[in-house]
Formats: sequence, structure tokens, C-alpha cells
Amino acid sequence: MLAAAALCLITLVGLAAPSQAASRAAEVQLVGERLIGRQSPIAGINAFLGVPFAEPPVGPLRWQAPVDYLGRGGVRRAERFAPACLQTPRILDWYRGMAERFGASRSVFEDLDTSEDCLYLNIWAPAKPSKKPAPVMVFIHGGSNRSGWSFEPNYHGHRLAAEGAVVVTIAYRLGVFGFFSHPELAQQSVTANFGLWDQLSALRWIQRNIASFGGDPSRVTVFGESAGAGNIAMLMVAPQARGLLHRAILQSGGDFGWPGLRSLAAEQARGLQLAAAIDAKAPPDLAALRAMDAERLMRLAEQVFRDHYHAPVMDGVLITQSIAQQLAPAQPLSPAPQLTQPRVPLGSLLIGTNANEYYAPLARDTARAAFDRALASAEVLNTAEVRAALRDEADLATAIDRLQTADSMLCPAQQLASATAAVGIPTWMYQFSRVREGAVAAQLRAYHGAELPYVFGTHDAWLPTTDIDRQLTRTLMRIWVKFAATGSPEGAGLPRWPQFRSQVAPNVMGFAATPGLIDIPEPTLCRLYRSRVAASASQ
Repeated sequence: MLAAAALCLITLVGLAAPSQAASRAAEVQLVGERLIGRQSPIAGINAFLGVPFAEPPVGPLRWQAPVDYLGRGGVRRAERFAPACLQTPRILDWYRGMAERFGASRSVFEDLDTSEDCLYLNIWAPAKPSKKPAPVMVFIHGGSNRSGWSFEPNYHGHRLAAEGAVVVTIAYRLGVFGFFSHPELAQQSVTANFGLWDQLSALRWIQRNIASFGGDPSRVTVFGESAGAGNIAMLMVAPQARGLLHRAILQSGGDFGWPGLRSLAAEQARGLQLAAAIDAKAPPDLAALRAMDAERLMRLAEQVFRDHYHAPVMDGVLITQSIAQQLAPAQPLSPAPQLTQPRVPLGSLLIGTNANEYYAPLARDTARAAFDRALASAEVLNTAEVRAALRDEADLATAIDRLQTADSMLCPAQQLASATAAVGIPTWMYQFSRVREGAVAAQLRAYHGAELPYVFGTHDAWLPTTDIDRQLTRTLMRIWVKFAATGSPEGAGLPRWPQFRSQVAPNVMGFAATPGLIDIPEPTLCRLYRSRVAASASQ
């Protein structure tokens, strides 16, 4: 999935390299290492960039569980971002296209430096920590688990940190390096989902070290968008994550496994498929695949698995059950038998989607065929009842957007919110529908990732940003940090926001020009989604 539009190159370069104006170094002493960071563009906020949390996953460590980084001793300079994990320029090209649509040059984004050695994180923290440790906010980026990076300009955390949090953005292995398996890997304790294991390794590093930056290791909120949100959903029900994350914010996550999770056997079959694509007569074994040049392996995998979505799989270790099964109520709590004890250690959940995750204008003569293809390819909402529910939509591009947004993100999010609320996890739900000013923005609507510059306060110089957008930014940043601090998005000066109870009696916050409670979106489509998922589960 794509992330939000990015900041201009001058901002990216300014954060990636130290300047004379930021000459006074920021220092933090860790166990086994002393970090030298730098001042961020926000006064009073320091940045520590390119900090390793795991050993380089190269050579024999390719397709192995990450080895936690425990320091080398001495001094490490943490003033520049480390290379992004290996990927094609798919998202970089999207950024360039977005800039061009709004009248900027594609050249505002330089080429992305990538490497297989990429397990690093970035920290933005107060230069003078307060007496009370600050909540910790850990961001996991999206990109379909095949692209994206921890320092995309909209993910720079200095402005969010200035609201009262320690902000961390983390990397994880992507594509064939992070979401892959092979029959020979069955000899290992970790056989798949390497990208998820990387995320756990980063969270372990945070537990060991974040107090040195003024962060509270007992208040870790993991938030992410798109595939990042989907990954968090898997982690928040995994026993291995117990004690590593306490709250979660899921922004425009995927289907969360409601239609079913891919099996380990299917993932291992992909490993054999890749080997056969290299040499059909004598497919390379696992050792040969590990020895293969990383760039060549990545390019070949992109060809072989061009249409494959790199979702987590049921590996029997990290993921042993679906989210629905993990959230099934355990024993009733006493003395209130109507409440149940959740099996997951999550303290609270904030979850939502954008109004137009898939909108794209269509020519009139191709719209009908495009709608038919969208309906046929929907994971759950691919029935005649769905077609009938959308028949009164005059604009077929809007109908396609409603269908795909509901099938891939909105209805799965409602399912998850209902499931967590049912087992006593405090849950809040939102819809982001703000559309920026101007004709270009009107064509994009509230697109996938549109909320990210608001959450981080990192609006692009070439995006039309008005006082309405700036006020909404302040509101979202305060809400996100308030939730990280207390487990609730409500507080003084913030909108009233009742908890989400169920899809029958919901309370959804609408983030438009002015935030306010709204009716639950797409009740008919999501009712059909629930019935289809329930019918499938009973078979």
C-alpha cells in the first residue's frame, strides 16, 4: 500500500546530514555504546538516526530470526539515516508522481539508497527529559511489505515528539527477504514472517534502551499505516509481543486475516517457485539462495511474484491462530459475568480508515468494465447483493472506491474493532475524510495515506495546506499523543469520543474540516461483509 505524499528534498537532505547550525551534539549513553545524535529542526528535540537494533541480516543470517544488536562499545554517530531495506523504486516513483501532479518537479526526490543491511531505527526525543518519562510511540511504515522505509519524509518524528512523546520509526525486511519461506527452512525455529520478527527485535531494543531517551518502556504505543497496521494487528495477538507493546493505533490496515491467512506450506511453495525460476533444471538449494547477490534476488522475486501481496502467514510459531481465534473470549471476569478476559495483552486500540482509499477517476467508456473487474476480484464483497447495494451510485469510479475501500480496509477494521471491544479492550474508531483545497486534491479525495502528514505534522511544501489543515493537524497530533500517554483519545480541549462498542451501536469520529462524531460508514456493505465472513468461518 502506498504511504502519504512526502516532504520536499530540501527537508529530506536537511534531516539526513548535520548542519553547522546543529553543531552541538546530542549524546545518550546506552549499555554497550554511546550514541551521538543531533538537534532536530524543532528546538528542544534531539534526533538519533540510523541506530542498529539487530545485526545485519546478510549471508548466513538471510532468512534467519534477527539477532538482537547489543552494542559494540565505544561511540556511534547517529546523525544520518541508514539505507532503506532493499526494494524497487515503486513508492519513490509514486512520491515523484504526486509532487508532479501538484506542480512540483519530480527531481525534488533523489534516488533512494537501499541495502540488505537495513535493520535500523530512528528516535526523536526531548533534549531535556521531564521528571516523568514520556510515552513512547513506535511507527511501522506501510508499503505492502515490499517497499517503504522508516524515514520517508512524512515519518520524521520531531514535531510529534514536541507534543510530549518519544517517537521511534523502525525498519524491517521487505519482500523476498522479509516475507518468504522455503522447505529447507523447516529445520529452523523461525521459518517465515522474518519482517515481523524484525519488528519484535526493534521492540525489544526499545524495552532495553528507551528509558535513556526519556521514554517510558511501560507505555509503548505501536502505530502504523497500511501494511504496517496489518503487521501490528498480528503482533498485538502474538505471545512473543507480550510486554513489548501496550497500545496500538491502526491506520488504514488491510483485511487483518478475516478472509483467512495463507499457510506456511503455500509460503514454502513460493520458495520452490523462486528457485525454479532461477534454474528450472537444477533449482538452487537454500544455501545457494542465501549466497545469491541480493539485488539480483530482489529483481527476480519482483518479476516472479509481481502480483503477490506479501502478507504474514500462519507459521505455527509467531502466528498460530487467526486474529478472530486469538480474540475469542476466555473465562468470564468476576463478579461481572457479562465481561470477558481477552487473551491478548493489549491495553487499548485506536483504529480507522480513510474515506477514499482507492478512488481514481475513470473514463466513462471504461468504467463499467473496471467496476466488473473490481467486483470479481474483491476478497469478500464479490456477490450479486453487493452489486445491488451499489447500483444507485451514479459515478462508477466512486462505486469502485466504495467497494474496494469497504472490502480491503473499512469493513475489516469494523470487524476488528467489534472483536476487541467485545473482549473488553477499550476501542475507538475513526474515519479520515479531509480533502485539501483545489482541483488536484479534489481528484484525489481522502486518499490512502492522506492522514499521515496530519499525524506527524509534516505537510509537503507543494501540498495546498490551509489554516483548516493546520488546525486539524494540531488536533490529530494531540489525540495520538494523548492516546499514547493515557490509553484514551479524550482529554481537555479534544473532541468528545465515546468508545466503539459494536457495529450495531457505534461511535465513530469523523476527521473532516471539523472533527465530530458520525454514523458508521457503509453499514450495508459491512453488514454483507460480516455475513460472508461468518458463513465462511462456519464451514
